[in-house]
Amino acid sequence: MASTKGTPRMSAEERLEQILDVAVRLIGEKGYNGFSLQDVATEIGVSQTAVIHRILNKQNLLMLVLQRYYDNSGAAHDYLKQFQPGGAREGDKPRIPEVMQVVVDQNSKQPELVRLFEMLNTEAMSPDHPAHDYFVQRTKKISGEYYDTDWLVPDGVDGHLVYMLAYAAMYGLEGRWLANPEIDYPAEWQRYADYLFPSPTWDGYR
Repeated sequence: MASTKGTPRMSAEERLEQILDVAVRLIGEKGYNGFSLQDVATEIGVSQTAVIHRILNKQNLLMLVLQRYYDNSGAAHDYLKQFQPGGAREGDKPRIPEVMQVVVDQNSKQPELVRLFEMLNTEAMSPDHPAHDYFVQRTKKISGEYYDTDWLVPDGVDGHLVYMLAYAAMYGLEGRWLANPEIDYPAEWQRYADYLFPSPTWDGYR
């Protein structure tokens, strides 16, 4: 059991944030199946019982991580809010190249969270993984977001197909970037975008 001597006192919310931050890093490094609640407790300097008191169990910790970092915020969500009533761009239509760019800009600044997502997304291909249903539904949600949004796309272009291809390309590039941090992720994405949204077809729609 880890010693709690000298561990600073924290509020319940501060302790939960600390647990989630450590879990993000450990899952990104080891995967969900490769880390334990004891690993989290040891990193923080508290007992495993103290961690369980905050998060109940390992599977609940995973769901808390996903909810905190992927469900309740994000660049795409903030981008689309601009076009809603009262938003800064009310009356205009959102653009697929723009939303992809803001996601790339956000993710390029948070490699640890991207690594977490990539690790979980790969592990969750197994139906037995506790996040399997989450990622299945997330893919459906991304597809549904296209149909729920009045996008500005060129005439004759299958916007839904381009939208899903762009997301797939972005995830693939993220994997390359994590494996080789020397890659300039935003610059490389711009090369992808030039092919996904070529001139002159997409001029005025970016």
